[in-house]
Amino acid sequence: MTARWTWAAALAVALLAAPVAADVVVAGRVVKTDRREVYVNLGEGVGVEVGGRIRFKRPIALRHPVTRAAVNDWLPLGDGTVTAVGNQLARIELAPELLTTIKAGDIAEIYVERTEAAPPPPPPPPKPSPDDRPIPTVDPETAQVLQVWRATTGKAIDERIGAWSGWLASHATSPYAEAVRADLEVLRATAEAMTPDLPGRTRALDLHVEHAAPRRAMAGLDVPLAFVLADPEQVVAASLHVRTRGQTVFERVELVREHGVYLRGALPAALVAAPGVEYFVEAIGTDGSAGAAYASDVAPATIEVDAPALVERFTPTKQRTRLTIIGSYLDFATFDDRKDSAGNTLDRRDRFAETQIDVLYRLAGVVEGVRLGFGAYGGRGGFSEQVWTEAQPAPVIGFQYGFVEADLRLPLDRGPSLGVAGRFVAGVGREGFGVGVAGRIRLGDPDATNLSVGISGVQQVGFLSDLMLETWPAPKLPVGLSVAVTDQPGNGDLGVRLAGDVGYRLRPWVRPTVRVSWQGRTAAHAGVGGGLGLVFDW
Repeated sequence: MTARWTWAAALAVALLAAPVAADVVVAGRVVKTDRREVYVNLGEGVGVEVGGRIRFKRPIALRHPVTRAAVNDWLPLGDGTVTAVGNQLARIELAPELLTTIKAGDIAEIYVERTEAAPPPPPPPPKPSPDDRPIPTVDPETAQVLQVWRATTGKAIDERIGAWSGWLASHATSPYAEAVRADLEVLRATAEAMTPDLPGRTRALDLHVEHAAPRRAMAGLDVPLAFVLADPEQVVAASLHVRTRGQTVFERVELVREHGVYLRGALPAALVAAPGVEYFVEAIGTDGSAGAAYASDVAPATIEVDAPALVERFTPTKQRTRLTIIGSYLDFATFDDRKDSAGNTLDRRDRFAETQIDVLYRLAGVVEGVRLGFGAYGGRGGFSEQVWTEAQPAPVIGFQYGFVEADLRLPLDRGPSLGVAGRFVAGVGREGFGVGVAGRIRLGDPDATNLSVGISGVQQVGFLSDLMLETWPAPKLPVGLSVAVTDQPGNGDLGVRLAGDVGYRLRPWVRPTVRVSWQGRTAAHAGVGGGLGLVFDW
């Protein structure tokens, strides 16, 4: 009897110690794409076998719509069959529609069966202590955003775009609308990069809208538009794409849905200019597909716009006037601490400052704007090798001036905007009356990304030439980068200045700006500078 129980106990121990089958998910990366197949860095070493199915995902970085915290998510791409396996690589055959979608770096996952010891049962979790805190409440607007966020997590990119576009069409005034618009731009750019423009591609749904297009419009005024959905149940959202005739890039305006059947929006006044404005409507279907619903980017609808009469060009309109106040300081000798033979630091002071206030008034037509302003230059030094003493003091300049400037937009039919500005300067300095001129050529819209080159020369002050890039990496964040060559102050030695300007739009009508710079005439004779400014628009 004792031997029988001993044998049973030994059998039970052997069974508990025997290996068991465990399903695990193994993840790798796509390392190469070739014709109808791709290669991943998963092989026999991790349990991959011929005939297995591998699914592919693409990482994407988004932000939470409420907290705006960074979120690492992924987009499902599709799956394929393992056709060959090596020790460290596997070859996967893909369906034709995935050939142009899967890229090197995408995530590859596969279920494999491994033989391994069964893990011991986990210890029982500790009993939680009672939580007497009140349950937090969420307002309805936040709850709706979080509901869409949870519903789209892990979904295909077309489904995400459709869901968020549909929410935005009916919540355009939500406090989360701006954040959702920013995330939609990321999703749309990702979708465009993932979906090549294949010939013969057709969309699954008919997203057509009915629209009575106006023939003419007045320059500088919004143009309200209305559209009627041919099949409302197939469309979740739509957007209007607008540009001034002659421009190459369309601006997106979200259309607001009303009563389920109508779409309403407006052509922005800033884009309604002679000789005309072009637009088309893009709609998103319930299956996530997007397509032109009225006209297209290749053949947009056109509204003729007449240039306003001269008296109308000075009619007050929003954002037509700009007041700029800025002051900057440049020190060429911050780091120049060269000493004499006795160890005394030599005086090589080389400084320059400028303060300026100007008003820009925008016009329609070839003359895009006129600017009037005044300011003051002040500085001392201007030379890299001079040592200033009581017997030979540093030269000092001071110059107060006023100026008038005209900004022209060249009437080009194609390509980006091209502008030319000319300025005449007159003032009084320590040496009496003086004049100067300045000019600038700009490629691109002055209120968007543009590249410009300028040159100026003023008596008693000196000359300056610069190359400047201005852009808006975020809707409220203008950034300017420039490199300049100058002999200021006082027609001194040549020097180089590198500067960066960063602004922030606190309100639609005010934008503070900070400037930092480095400048030098030689490697030893160099320093830092800075500036502050305020820009008002109304």
